[in-house]
Amino acid sequence: MNQMEKILDYFGETKDFIDAKLKQYMTNEEPLLKVLQESINYTLYSGGKRIRPLFCFIVGELFDVPREKLFSLACALEMIHTASLIMDDLPHMDDARIRRGKPANHLIYGQDVAALASIGLLTRAYEVVLNDAELPDDKKTQVVRKLAHVVGIDEMVGGQFVDLKFSGESMEYSTLEYIHAHKTASLFVASGTTAAIIGEATDDEIHALKTYAKNLGFAFQILDDLLDSTGKIEEVGKSLKNDKGGFIALYGIEKSKQLLQEYTNKAFEAIKIFGDKNDKLVALGQVLLKRES
Repeated sequence: MNQMEKILDYFGETKDFIDAKLKQYMTNEEPLLKVLQESINYTLYSGGKRIRPLFCFIVGELFDVPREKLFSLACALEMIHTASLIMDDLPHMDDARIRRGKPANHLIYGQDVAALASIGLLTRAYEVVLNDAELPDDKKTQVVRKLAHVVGIDEMVGGQFVDLKFSGESMEYSTLEYIHAHKTASLFVASGTTAAIIGEATDDEIHALKTYAKNLGFAFQILDDLLDSTGKIEEVGKSLKNDKGGFIALYGIEKSKQLLQEYTNKAFEAIKIFGDKNDKLVALGQVLLKRES
């Protein structure tokens, strides 16, 4: 087995591990909440790649953080990501009907239940970190402060607002950059930097991880726009031609492909600071940018 095959096995094992931990954190036996829990489970276990928890664990390895200290954070990141998907798909948001190859949550459970499922996932994310006996109180405070900030007005909420109100074919690059830096890349950045905070990383190391994550996040979004423009719904697994504005509308397909490579190169350049310990970060980028869904 070559090195890449070993890393891919590691990725697969980590995904299975996260799925098992999420079930521990999200179990609810109250009969009155059965439908709400079903709505949460419907999207939480719908085939997500668990990229953000994976990034969290990879960064933890860079700084020799025991995985036990990252369980709650990794799951919290996935809860926040899943909550954002449910919320984004609602009719008064992006109005998407397909997510991961299945009907969007609100089409199965209704907009009211879907909204509550999203809020429930967000609040549980903070709860599991604050209840983690493995994390010192000062680290809990730093991590939860970072997660609350990334979900809020200055990051994901703000990015979604600008996407809803200002995106379109006449959109300037600065607006497009704001949307994807805040709506898409910010949680990916937080996935690495929160793990680095727990690992007592230096300012230079945290900056390198931010640069890697932001540029990879942009590359991921460009590929998403390319798939939205040229892909097939049965392959991509979500509603297509749904973007009101994006890299394709602004630059066209060929220029977007060029930008995809440029952002990828910047991401990989940033993590050279970690020397030969950056192999999993490189592999993660390669996997993300070869996806078809």
